[in-house]
Amino acid sequence: MSRYTKARLLVVEDDQSISRLLQLELDHRGFEVFCISDGASALQALETLRPNLVVLDILLPGLDGEHVLALMRRKHARLPVIMLTARDMARDMIRNLDAGADDYLTKPFNIDELEARIRALLRRAEGDSVVQIGDL
Repeated sequence: MSRYTKARLLVVEDDQSISRLLQLELDHRGFEVFCISDGASALQALETLRPNLVVLDILLPGLDGEHVLALMRRKHARLPVIMLTARDMARDMIRNLDAGADDYLTKPFNIDELEARIRALLRRAEGDSVVQIGDL
């Protein structure tokens, strides 16, 4: 088991087949996965679930993923976010990374690659564990 076992992941994806695949695969790999299918519910879930990382689609009903990202960054500036989307144009990737996404992965995707990116972001979010006592 990974040291990230039971890290809470919020998956915001309106395609039920992709959402279910992510839930089953990531749960099997030791993560605690919560799936939401729209942007407004995702913003509410941030407060109640307190996830360690968000996997966010752009094309969502109602409030799209780009707006969710912008609103999320106001209150959760350091929460790791991976955009997982069908939009594969460089300008979309650049715009979302500049808006605060930590990573950007296009569909179709490899689940092993997504898991590796999740682990990398969780490692960075964890920060350095340094204990300082006086001058030591």
